[in-house]
Amino acid sequence: MKDTVNLSGVNEKYKPRELFLAAAAHTVAAVAGFVASRAAVLGKFLPFGLSFLAGCSATYSPAAAVGAFVGYFIPAVGSGAFRYIAALFAILAVRLLSGSYKKLSDNPYFLSALCLISNLLTAAVAFKGINLSVMNILTESLISAGAAYFFCRATGGLSKSEAGLSGEELASVLIAVSIFICGVSGVDIGGVRLSEILSVTLILIASKYGGILSGAVSGAAVSFMVLLTGDTSYIGTSYAFAGMSAGIFGGLGKYAQSAALLVCCFVGAALGGDLSSAVTLMAGALAGSFIFLLIPRRAGIYLGKIFSAYPRITVPAGLKKSVSMRLNMASNALKDVSDTVEQVARELSKINSPDFGTVIAGVEQDSCAGCKLRIHCWESKKAETISAVLEMTKAVKQGELAPETAATEEFKGRCLRVAKMGNSVYKRYSDYASRIAAENRIDEVRSVVSDQFNGISAMLSDLSNDFESDEQFDNSAAVKAAAALKNLNIMVDECSSRIDKYGRITIELKLKKTPELVINKLQIMKLVSVVCERDFDTPAVSEVGNDVFIVLNEHADYSVDIGVEQICASGSSMCGDAYRYFRDSRGHFTMVLSDGMGTGGRAAVDGAMASGLISRLLKAGFGYDCSLRILNSSMLFKSTDESLATVDIASIDLFTGSTELYKAGAAPTIVRRSGRTGKAESTSLPAGILRDIGFDKARIKMKPGDILLLMSDGAVSEGTDWIRAELEAWRDGSAEDLASHICACAKRRRTDNHEDDITVMAAILEKAV
Repeated sequence: MKDTVNLSGVNEKYKPRELFLAAAAHTVAAVAGFVASRAAVLGKFLPFGLSFLAGCSATYSPAAAVGAFVGYFIPAVGSGAFRYIAALFAILAVRLLSGSYKKLSDNPYFLSALCLISNLLTAAVAFKGINLSVMNILTESLISAGAAYFFCRATGGLSKSEAGLSGEELASVLIAVSIFICGVSGVDIGGVRLSEILSVTLILIASKYGGILSGAVSGAAVSFMVLLTGDTSYIGTSYAFAGMSAGIFGGLGKYAQSAALLVCCFVGAALGGDLSSAVTLMAGALAGSFIFLLIPRRAGIYLGKIFSAYPRITVPAGLKKSVSMRLNMASNALKDVSDTVEQVARELSKINSPDFGTVIAGVEQDSCAGCKLRIHCWESKKAETISAVLEMTKAVKQGELAPETAATEEFKGRCLRVAKMGNSVYKRYSDYASRIAAENRIDEVRSVVSDQFNGISAMLSDLSNDFESDEQFDNSAAVKAAAALKNLNIMVDECSSRIDKYGRITIELKLKKTPELVINKLQIMKLVSVVCERDFDTPAVSEVGNDVFIVLNEHADYSVDIGVEQICASGSSMCGDAYRYFRDSRGHFTMVLSDGMGTGGRAAVDGAMASGLISRLLKAGFGYDCSLRILNSSMLFKSTDESLATVDIASIDLFTGSTELYKAGAAPTIVRRSGRTGKAESTSLPAGILRDIGFDKARIKMKPGDILLLMSDGAVSEGTDWIRAELEAWRDGSAEDLASHICACAKRRRTDNHEDDITVMAAILEKAV
C-alpha cells in the first residue's frame, strides 16, 4: 500500500494494482497519441494526432499530448510538423482550462470545433512555409474535426456504457481503430504492410462479434482510411465488400467468414491488375485471417463485450399509451354490443313472441272448416266454444292424449267433430308450447352472451387501467441488469423493467441463444440484486426458438407453507371439490377452492370447471369481479340442467401479509391471528344460479405464524366451533399435517349419516428466507 498526497493535503491510499493499471492506461494513451500522429493523409497531412488529443478523455489528455508530441517531433512525412505541435499545445491548454466544466469538456461538438479552429489558425500562421492551398488546409481541418468527434464518441462509449454500445458509438470505435491502423501503415513485415494485416483482422473481429452491421461499418471505415492514405482504390473497395460479406456469413462460423473475406480480396486484387500489389493484398488477407482464427475463446468473449450492441428498451411510453387507449376502445365497443343486443331483443320480443290466439285460430281452421253447424259454435256460442278449447288445452298440459274428453257435456252434444277438434288442440298447443320453450331458451342464451360481452368488456377495462395507471417502466433498472449480465458474458438484445401498482419490479431480458451461452441463475440473481439495489428471486429462464428469455421478480418478505387434504364421499374416486393455488408475478399467493353441487362425476365437472376457469383468468391478470362474471355466465350456458359451484378465494400479499377473501356461496373461512381465531362467512349465491351475483369480500392482515383455512361444505357440517378450537390448540407441524388433521376430524365428527366431499386447504404464513 502506498500513500499519495493530493493538492488538498489529504492522504489517499492506493493499492499497487491500482497504480499499475493507471500507469498502463496512461501509457496506452501516449502510444495511441503517437500512432495517431503518424497516420498520414494523402502523404502530406498529419491531422489525427490533434484529433486524438481533442477527442480522448480529459484524464488521459496529458499522456496523449506527450505521445502525439513525440510523433510530430519525428514526423512520418515531410518536415513541417511543427505547426501541428503548436496546435497540439493550443488544444491541450484549452482542455486543461475547461476541465472544470464537465459538460463542455466532454461535448463532442465543442471538441471537434476546438480541433478545427486550432488546425486552421496554426495553418494560417504558417501558410507560406507549408506550401499548401486554402482548399488543402480547409480539407485537413475538416478531417481532423470529424476524427475528433469519432474519437470522443468512441472513448465516451467505451468508458460509460456498461450495457453495450449504441450504433453510433460502435461506428465511432471502428473508425477510431481504422485511424490507428493507418498510423502503422509504414511498418512492413516480410514485405507485407502491418496495416493490411490489421485491417483484415479488424473486419473479421467486428463481423464475428458485432454482427453484419458492425462488419459493414468496419469494412467501410477501413476502405475510407485506405483511400485517405492515397492507396489504390481497388484495395479500399475490396475491404468494403469484404466487411459486408464477412458479416453476412458470420452465423456460419469463423472459417466461413474468413473464406468470404478472402474471396472478396482475391476479386479485388484480380481487378487491380498490378501483380505485386495483388500478391501483397492477398498475403495480408491470409495473415489477418490466420490471426483471427487463432483468437482463443476467452479472448473472443472479451471482444464480444466490446462489440456488443446497447440493449433495446422495450415498451416505451408512447406504445404504453397507445395500447391503453385501444384496450379502452375495445372495452367500450363490447359494452355497446351488449347493450344493443339487449335493446334489439326487447323490441323483437314484442313482434315475434308466440300468441295463444294463433292456437285457437288454428283449431277453428283445422276442425271446423266446412262444418254446417259452425254458426252454432263460433258465432252464436263463441265464448262456450273457446272455453271448451281451453279445457282441452289444460288436458294437454296434464299429459292427456285424448283432450276431447275434458270438454263439457253441452259442447260434446252439439259438436259433430269433437275428436277432430281434440286432435287439433293437441297438435296446435304442442307446437305453441315448443315455441314458448325455444323462446325462453333463446332468451337465456342471449342473456348469457350479453353477460359474456359485459364480462370481457370489464376485463379489458381492468387491463387498461392497470396498464395506464398502475404500471411504470424503469429503464435505468433494465440497463443496469443488462450491464450486470454483460459481466457474466451474457449479451442482452432487449430489456424492460416494469413496476406494478404495488411497487414491485419485474425485469425481463431477451438474448440470442448461442453455443457459448452459459446461464448461472444464482449469479444472475446476485448481480442484478446488487446493481438494482433490490432483492430478486431466482430468475425464470425459457427458450423460444433461437431466443432466450430471463425474467426476474422481486423477492418477497414472506412465503406460504401450503397443505391440502381431500376425502371423497362414499369412497368415490371422483371428488366434487376442486382446488388450485399459485403465485403470480406481483407477489401474491392465491388459493382457489370450488365445491360442485352434490357428489360424484357431475359435481366433479362443475367444481373443476369453476376452479380451473377462474384460476386461469386470475393468472392472466384479470380482476376478481369480472372473472366471477365470466365464470357465472359460462356455467349458466354450460348445460340445460342446473349447474352450480361455490367459489372461495384467498389472496395473500407476500410483501405485506395483507390478505383478501372473496366468497361466492362458499363455506366459512377460519383464520388464526396471534393465537386467536375468527371466521369470514358468505351470504352470496354460488355461480351458475342467477345472472347477477357477486363476491362477499373481506380483508385481513396476517403476520408470520398466522394460519388460514379454506374448507368445503363437507368439513363444516358440524359447525365451526370445533375447528376454531383445534386451530387455536395447534402448535407444531406443517400445513399438510394441519389439513390432514382437520379433514380426518371432520369425517369422524359427522353424525347426520350424509356423505359429502371434504376438502381442507391450510396456509401458514412464514418469513421468507
